[in-house]
Amino acid sequence: MTVTLDQIRQALAGHRPEVLAPEPQQAEAAVALVLAGAPELALCIIQRAERDGDPWSGHLALPGGRANPTDPHPRAVAERETREEVGLALGEGHWLGDLSQVQVRFTGGLYRRLVLYPFVYYLGPDLLPFAFSDEVKDAFWVPLAHLWDPANASHVEWEREGNRVLYPAIRVRGQAIWGLTFRVLTLFSDVLDSPLPHLEEIPGLGR
Repeated sequence: MTVTLDQIRQALAGHRPEVLAPEPQQAEAAVALVLAGAPELALCIIQRAERDGDPWSGHLALPGGRANPTDPHPRAVAERETREEVGLALGEGHWLGDLSQVQVRFTGGLYRRLVLYPFVYYLGPDLLPFAFSDEVKDAFWVPLAHLWDPANASHVEWEREGNRVLYPAIRVRGQAIWGLTFRVLTLFSDVLDSPLPHLEEIPGLGR
């Protein structure tokens, strides 16, 4: 499937993202869906470094991270984190629109809540090189069409409370985009009215 920049602009212009009500003791984070290339678009994907205490340690992800007290708003978080993690400078002229906020609940010693703000950007026609921080093991441009190719639809098996759970995933360079990042990409695909291949659509996998 081919998605054009004009399609993305039009879809986001008509989109009304869901805004979540704040909860007590809630942290904030933001991620950037950074698109580049012309005419074929590509998406910036990072592999997070292995870090103790990071629930997404080693995962494929989008550039982003937690808000700091000095960040004036969530979009500034996405832009700061993208600059720090991969050296890409984003600004007002690159911003295309917002996706719906995502509520994240996870355990890590203490029960915590986090609201994630996803933002979509177009950097320009060139696939610029990356400058990694120590939080990033690798980064690369993935052709946007790769996400919708059924040949790349896969799954990740995870033990959860003693049960075997299969999560939908997209295979990239022998690894998997899954979990929270897959969820954000699903929001993006829903805005475009072109759903990604999901778990039940993977031939022979079953439930």
